[in-house]
Amino acid sequence: MKLKLLLYLIIPCSLFSQSRKNNTIDLITIKYETGIDSLIYKNQNIQKNKDGILGWRVQLTFKSTKEEIKKTRRKFIKLYPEIPSYLTYDPPYYRICVGNHRTKLEAMKLNNYIRKNYIEAYPVKKIITRSLLKN
Repeated sequence: MKLKLLLYLIIPCSLFSQSRKNNTIDLITIKYETGIDSLIYKNQNIQKNKDGILGWRVQLTFKSTKEEIKKTRRKFIKLYPEIPSYLTYDPPYYRICVGNHRTKLEAMKLNNYIRKNYIEAYPVKKIITRSLLKN
């Protein structure tokens, strides 16, 4: 009885098992659509033509008047002189962004560091000059 049960299990398994012919290794070939290479080169050229790369900064606040935003920036520079700050104007608001980070995680660390003084701060994507980014 045990022998019959064993044969019933082994024979179907041996029928579906893989076999190698002449112990050769099959090479993997990658096939992709034509034009992929040109898209990669096009993307590389676009990145080179930008003034920098896509990175992250922490936006502290935005105000409608330049005087208010300058006051906020001066306060930030007094509290955190080691962190670079940038004032930009995107109509109709002036914005203060700080830091230069490659990843959102790094920006979140800075956000948590300054959170006690700037509750409304949050990470934003920005084009950052390569020379400003840390290695």
